Amino acid sequence: MYLLSKVLAGLAANDETYLTQLDRLPEVGRNLLENYADLVKQLGSDLSIDRVFFLGSGIYYGLACETMLKMKEMSLTYAEAFHFMEFRHGPKSMVNDHTLVVGMVSDSTREQEVAVLREMRGLGARVLAIAEDGGSNDLGGADYVVPLRSGLPETARGVLYLPLLQLMAYHRSMAKGLNPDRPQNLDAVVYL
Repeated sequence: MYLLSKVLAGLAANDETYLTQLDRLPEVGRNLLENYADLVKQLGSDLSIDRVFFLGSGIYYGLACETMLKMKEMSLTYAEAFHFMEFRHGPKSMVNDHTLVVGMVSDSTREQEVAVLREMRGLGARVLAIAEDGGSNDLGGADYVVPLRSGLPETARGVLYLPLLQLMAYHRSMAKGLNPDRPQNLDAVVYL
């Protein structure tokens, strides 16, 4: 649905350049899955992690919320989503050496977001940084880095964050012996 909304926006704006950029998503997504599927399986299967925080600002905040929801539903893991700067206040009190912080780093506020990741690592968290480019040193000394290397603008590449993080939730569910297709206490339709 997220990708469909991007396509519809491009069609409504009659923006052929944007639509052409979206056409590159399958190839870039395939490369990401080929290169980083083992990493997300490792992180998802690591049951020493007991809480996961998804950080995203601006257009990535909604993606942070979506990936947090998938982690909760599929794996019954304590997970929360925050704006990077909001996390620096009270929520960071939950960070310890059993915490995974996933940072969806943007172009526009990269410097501030990297400072938050660096701080969370200093508090003991393991940090997974996902960004258009960069290595561990460029991304606050993150323990794990997924460079998208899409060459796409932020407005087009957001969907690339989702498959890897949803796959991580799947592997966590499997490691806990849960059925990710049948989340506990959830129904396909909610009647009021």
